[in-house]
Amino acid sequence: MPKSNNEGDAEVVVVEQDKTEKQNIDIVMLGNSITYQGNWEKVLNRDDVLNGGKPGWTTQQLSWVIKDFIIPNKPKVCFFKGGINDYTLGISTNRIYQNTCMVLDSIKKVGTHPVFTTVLYQRGAKERNLKIDSLNHRMEQFCQERGYDFMDLRPYLCEDGDIQPQYVQGDNTHLTPKAYPQWAKAMQPIIKKYKLD
Repeated sequence: MPKSNNEGDAEVVVVEQDKTEKQNIDIVMLGNSITYQGNWEKVLNRDDVLNGGKPGWTTQQLSWVIKDFIIPNKPKVCFFKGGINDYTLGISTNRIYQNTCMVLDSIKKVGTHPVFTTVLYQRGAKERNLKIDSLNHRMEQFCQERGYDFMDLRPYLCEDGDIQPQYVQGDNTHLTPKAYPQWAKAMQPIIKKYKLD
């Protein structure tokens, strides 16, 4: 449910949310530390969103928490973002693709609409960013075939095959507070599609 306040751009606050605290969860944000660092209630201006970010987790590990975040909460939509930790650990694009497909299918199987959120670039990592483009392209095709939603953050946060410097921290991977309101903008068409606005 949307909250009513008139605050400007939100700063990112790392918040550990207890999955049992909330009632009426319509949106779950499932992902790694990039997801975890978002203060989703604030940037989305709503109180029916659950942060299921798990710092350091790979796509395969994220499949383990569907039982914790999706099944008990029965959200209408789950925005899934993962893959960068896999690349850091040397996991192949093909394996990341397989894991991500499995996660999205598992989310759908329990009655929630899965939304694939593109893997973002690592600033200055041209070779890795080409692999990320390949994965995102394959995931877009997979989502089209399955009828899943594909949300591309690149038009909001990237240009010329790299993430814009104002949106990335000094580690070239994690996002700055300025990035999260842009991410929230990218979510709006999907929120409207499922009549959650």
